[in-house]
Amino acid sequence: MAKNNEIVTRMISPEFRVSYPHVFKAQAAKPTDKPKFQITMLISKDSDLMGQDDEGNEISLKTLIKNAKVVAFGPDKSEWPEDLESPVKDGDGKAGVDKKTGKRKEGYEGHWVIKATSNEDSKPTVVDQNMKEITQASAFYPGCYARAYIYARVWEYMGKQGVQLIVDHIQKTRDAKSFGGKKPVGQVFGKLVDDSESESGSDSDSDSDSDSDDFT
Repeated sequence: MAKNNEIVTRMISPEFRVSYPHVFKAQAAKPTDKPKFQITMLISKDSDLMGQDDEGNEISLKTLIKNAKVVAFGPDKSEWPEDLESPVKDGDGKAGVDKKTGKRKEGYEGHWVIKATSNEDSKPTVVDQNMKEITQASAFYPGCYARAYIYARVWEYMGKQGVQLIVDHIQKTRDAKSFGGKKPVGQVFGKLVDDSESESGSDSDSDSDSDSDDFT
């Protein structure tokens, strides 16, 4: 349980598949919008949606979203607005369709689609399985798996309200086939052996001249 009956609104999310990872450079959806960092989390509908709170206790993503409503409007559900927008969309519905092409998005079928964002001045930290920071988009790509430290809160803008998820940190958990078919570099190349270490004393100039004949 949280200390002093504190309502938990932060958690480490369940593992998810990464989609649209705008986490290295803030982007604006429209020219008039403020740039934001964003990640779309694809979580299987078969998942129990369980993650961990700050004390290591299990908590579901559903509970986190509900807690944000309790903080904003109180525990009485009858006092909650009926038209609150949810950060969770159905990958088998409109959220799983590309608006430009009308085609189904890869990896969305059978999944919940959950967006998390952060402001331009709050760039999320991205690390790998060994807690080493990832700074290149090629290492954190659409299709890999990750988990995120997120915060739920209620927003209000121009008469509308909803629950949003703020992303603070992200940890890549494993590689997988990238959306679009491009393999991660680690699945293509292996580490090369330095021949100079195993063949000390060889005549490198002679080898170079001999090899060049193969390209003439």
